[in-house]
Amino acid sequence: MTSLKQHPVKGQNIVVVGGGVGGLSAGIILCLLGYSVTIVEKNPEAGGLMRSYLRAGFDCPVGVHYVGALGDAEPLGRMFGLLGISGKDLFYRMGSDGIIDRYVFDDFVFDLPVGLDAFADSLRRACPADRAAIDVIMKNLRQTAGKMTEASFLLNSGDPFQNMDLLRPMGEYLDEVQASGRLRAILAVPCQLIGVFLDDCPVIFHHMLLAGYLLSSWRLKEGGARMADVFTGRFVSLGGKLILNCAVEKIRVEGGKVSGVRLEPGADLPADGVVAAIHPKVLLGLLDEDVLRASLRERIACLQETEGVIVLHAGVDAASHPALDHNMYRLHCDDQGAMKDGVFYQMRAGGPSGRNLLTIITRSLYSDWHSWENTRTGQRGALYKEKKMAMAFDLLKKAETLLGPLTQAKILDVFTPLTLRDYVNCPEGSCYGALRSTGQLLKLASLNNLPVGGLCLAGQNAVAPGVMGSILGSFGAVRKLIGPKRFEQELSRQL
Repeated sequence: MTSLKQHPVKGQNIVVVGGGVGGLSAGIILCLLGYSVTIVEKNPEAGGLMRSYLRAGFDCPVGVHYVGALGDAEPLGRMFGLLGISGKDLFYRMGSDGIIDRYVFDDFVFDLPVGLDAFADSLRRACPADRAAIDVIMKNLRQTAGKMTEASFLLNSGDPFQNMDLLRPMGEYLDEVQASGRLRAILAVPCQLIGVFLDDCPVIFHHMLLAGYLLSSWRLKEGGARMADVFTGRFVSLGGKLILNCAVEKIRVEGGKVSGVRLEPGADLPADGVVAAIHPKVLLGLLDEDVLRASLRERIACLQETEGVIVLHAGVDAASHPALDHNMYRLHCDDQGAMKDGVFYQMRAGGPSGRNLLTIITRSLYSDWHSWENTRTGQRGALYKEKKMAMAFDLLKKAETLLGPLTQAKILDVFTPLTLRDYVNCPEGSCYGALRSTGQLLKLASLNNLPVGGLCLAGQNAVAPGVMGSILGSFGAVRKLIGPKRFEQELSRQL
């Protein structure tokens, strides 16, 4: 079985399970390479977490609040270019007011600026006793940013890093350079974006995420629905077939390699290759038990998830609360810089006249909602609504300490880990998926080489999180399906 997975698929018929950004990206690349591709999506529309939704005239984001490294010579920008999608048509560049994020701690404020040099200067001003530690950190950050902008970053499926020292946890790394509690607190904030605590976050994940935003940061112009439609339209324009509102019941495997998929209505789709752009645990349910050895099934089933979130969208008076070109974080850390809790705020224009959209995101454990674990969206009753609305009003009250009185705020929507679980079929409703901690690094990396011919995972990449990681995971899946030699030849012509 090991030899089967190392060879390119022989046929041209590929089925992609899941129509999120990872599945659509894989489908687009494969269509560009001449394959016959069908994407099967369980929801009525493709797009997954990148698709936003309308409430009272507001475009409410789900999973795409801002992205990094979308410049022409930067990794996400290169990937968009290879997909044939204009990032600049969908996004605008942040930082017109000089900052990307404002971190508000209990005893100080730190503004994340535009650019690596400006970041180094800001760190030195905020943490003057950490100059030696900052020099070491900035050296590694610059090296990471340099690697990310090389063509080999995509040609090697996002894994051009040979420095094993970058795979260790940030906590150990910062202990070695004797970082202060304040410096740790500042560096902990990017970890909030992938749901990993600083001490357990692999250095490479942290540095890739932070370097990406420092290279350039971008927000959607028109919203996630437009982004999802552009990705979907690009796939269909290339001849791809999209089956919506239809779930996959089973991935068929014969003789150690995939042979097709069975849809829930009972129809069968033959396939020479299958890209599973879904959570690894969901994949387990689509395979017969004897397809994967017991130890691998157990490894996947026991993957730890990142913690869930609760998200509030509210309309506010634009005159009292103008749109901000940067994001805000309200953060609470202990004396050693360990993050205890944090809240993300984004104030954006784009609603009805005279109104702006306030988005608030903070942690919410899946276990907090166990009373409704066996229910589905729209069927949870009054007590569920009361609980989430109470949390929403509390979040609005706390927001006033940063934004001033929100007397005309109107709650548009609140969604919980259960909402996300039902929408994108992610166990425990985590929008970040499996926990990308140091302890799970090898487990996640092993999923990139499933011992089944023609079967690849996408959307859960072991090197990078977020939009960039999902698309990067799709590039890696395509590389496995068509073989590294052809993959590098095809991409080299376009880079």
